[in-house]
Amino acid sequence: MYVAEIIERCSELAARTARVYRGLAERFQGDHERVGLWRELALEEETHADVLRRELQSFQEQDQSGSYLPEYADRLAQLDTELHQLEDRAQTAQTLDTALAVAVALEQADLEDLYDDLVLQGEQSFKLISERVEAALAAKPEPSPAAGLARRIRQ
Repeated sequence: MYVAEIIERCSELAARTARVYRGLAERFQGDHERVGLWRELALEEETHADVLRRELQSFQEQDQSGSYLPEYADRLAQLDTELHQLEDRAQTAQTLDTALAVAVALEQADLEDLYDDLVLQGEQSFKLISERVEAALAAKPEPSPAAGLARRIRQ
């Protein structure tokens, strides 16, 4: 797979992950603290998807596809399968515990690592944009959603 293809697939996966979080927030509206967490996690994934879409657009505008990175195909296929399973679990979640288990599994999925790896493959401007996005997300008064997820679930 070429970098442009990988970026496109990762953007789609991040958008799907955000939809899972949004769905959990809608499904369990009565638990305001968890709903806030899921919305925050959804926003983070939507931001990643947007950054990746912009990077893909940059590749397309330059009529480039980037380096050929065959090792990503298996990682993306595995992540896609895992995400399909978690989407199904989220849609049928009847209890808050099940919904929280889905959220934890999403956070433990390889998507974040894949996103970080892509940042290293991208253009300098992509790295700069990504660093700014991450800094803005980290500058919130609350710790980052992923870092605080385990603490919040235990509450």
